[in-house]
Amino acid sequence: MKMPSCWLLLVSFVLSLATVPAHGAGEKKDYPPTAAQDALEAACKQASAESKMVFVKSGFPECGWCRVFDRYHAASDVQQILGKYYVVVAIDTSYMPDGRAVFSKLAKPGAPSWVIIAPDKTVIVDSYATAGNVGYPLQPKETEHYTAALKKATPKITDQELQTLSQQIKKAAGK
Repeated sequence: MKMPSCWLLLVSFVLSLATVPAHGAGEKKDYPPTAAQDALEAACKQASAESKMVFVKSGFPECGWCRVFDRYHAASDVQQILGKYYVVVAIDTSYMPDGRAVFSKLAKPGAPSWVIIAPDKTVIVDSYATAGNVGYPLQPKETEHYTAALKKATPKITDQELQTLSQQIKKAAGK
């Protein structure tokens, strides 16, 4: 009798794990109709209260470079530096019902693309350089555009912080 109850306990445990929501970078979620707008409004409100800018990134779960960008933003050095100057918000342009429309009001969606805005939603700079969307800024000219954008939006960011971010860009991409 003890053996069946052990199996029942094990099966119950495994099934309970299957119902725990995942929070990984590549997950697909069921979003409410105004998820992107709500996320953007919350980020702008927080940025205003903290005297920061808003770094808005767009992408979707199946996009490999979007996942690399998520890894980059999850790195502690990156969070420490960007957290001083920005509230970072992600807009899923595939699964948030209003994601593409909300991001399109700020910049052209890409996979990934990003835009830096003031808390009042004034666009400061985006991921589109002369040659097009830098997306994940791995190549030297892309990294240069990205760091120049950060410097434009937040002049107080230091050269050392920008250098650290440039190193983390390579590290997150496995380079």
